[in-house]
Amino acid sequence: MNGGLEVRVEGTRVVRLVTTPPIAAKVLPGPVGPVLMLVGSAAGLLTGDRLRIWIDLAPGSRLEVRTTAATIAHPCRDGETTALDVECHVGAGAQLVWLPEPLIACAGCRHHGRARVRLERGARAVWLDTLTLGRTGESAGPVEQRLDVELEGRPLLREGLRLGTEPGNAGPPGWDGPAVVGGHRHVAALHLLGRRLPEDSPGTMPLAGPGTTARFLAHRGDELARKVGAVLPRFLQSCRDPSEPVGPDAARAARAGERLQEAVQV
Repeated sequence: MNGGLEVRVEGTRVVRLVTTPPIAAKVLPGPVGPVLMLVGSAAGLLTGDRLRIWIDLAPGSRLEVRTTAATIAHPCRDGETTALDVECHVGAGAQLVWLPEPLIACAGCRHHGRARVRLERGARAVWLDTLTLGRTGESAGPVEQRLDVELEGRPLLREGLRLGTEPGNAGPPGWDGPAVVGGHRHVAALHLLGRRLPEDSPGTMPLAGPGTTARFLAHRGDELARKVGAVLPRFLQSCRDPSEPVGPDAARAARAGERLQEAVQV
């Protein structure tokens, strides 16, 4: 199946929204702009599925993207694969918040994920990727994730991760799963793009350009949610209020922390 989504936002209005199964979407009001809630309209990701998500934010626009449930990469047959390709253009001064539920890589899957984010001058984004390696009692099949971010046409972040094994062997030479995650089943990467937190911010690492990243490993989903929840409010505050100094704000942090539980529970 080839399906996906295309969305265009101008200011705080979604002016174009096209979906094709297995993806559907609903626009909800959010704290600073629309929230695009992605919903599964058919079974997926199944053998041979190729899904594409295209997000276009006009200058000064605001958009938050969430999903109602985890995305499941199901077992593939006869060497087939599944793929999810995400393309985002964030116009000058625009804000994108990407907080989907986890990708669950089932035993026997062969999944390729690729995201490309292009930020124009003054644009910023918060980007969360969460991965669960196998359902309870199983080992994940091969899964590859790639994120490429550009700011004003220049590279800001390039990263990738390859995890999981083929049934009956230890995985292709060079696969880096065991060295990176050990025995952990839950992996997350959280990025603030287009603005950098102070370098002494606990639990984070500055990028060479204007950005900050944080990475997390956990044995359980609730453990991962707590770790991400300790950092996400600061990223959201900086993304949404770029003119304010980044510091403690109990009320804002509490609201963001409550919403996080919906974003990363697995």
